[in-house]
Amino acid sequence: MVLPSIRTVARFLEERASLPFSALGAFSAAGLAAMMLITVGDAIGRRFFSSPIYGSYEITTLLLSLVFFSSLSYCTIRKGHFAIDIATSRFPPRVHLYMVTIMYLVSALVCWLLASQLVVLALKLKATHVTGAQFGFLPLYPFGLFGALCLVVAGWVFLVQFISFLVKAIEKGMARS
Repeated sequence: MVLPSIRTVARFLEERASLPFSALGAFSAAGLAAMMLITVGDAIGRRFFSSPIYGSYEITTLLLSLVFFSSLSYCTIRKGHFAIDIATSRFPPRVHLYMVTIMYLVSALVCWLLASQLVVLALKLKATHVTGAQFGFLPLYPFGLFGALCLVVAGWVFLVQFISFLVKAIEKGMARS
């Protein structure tokens, strides 16, 4: 039957995604620590030495984009997103399962759509040679490409979760028959 093969594919995809997401989580934590150190150093420099860290705002902003996208992907694989299901919890379990399954598919498609738009933006930034305001040597397009990569990965996870919930929905439907 087709169902065991779908379940095998979902399990295979979930196992393969574990290592890259752990690396993204570590990268996100390191970026957050760097942001904290730069911000604290800048505040101490401004307050006590009247000498802020040159470009600290720009560095922190760019680090924030890296931290945001990598932690989004990490949170997705760990299923760390919160859900407020006040309305949907009142539906019958079968309907709720179908709704969750559809939302995983929609989430994957939205992630991939956003990723494609980030790639378009990054390519425009590369073509126009846009660089940082304070650091003229630092191109901005790699940050957009990194964000697009993280969104593609998050979409991948949502697709795997969609397949898993689809299998559950099919099994529930078969059990009802």
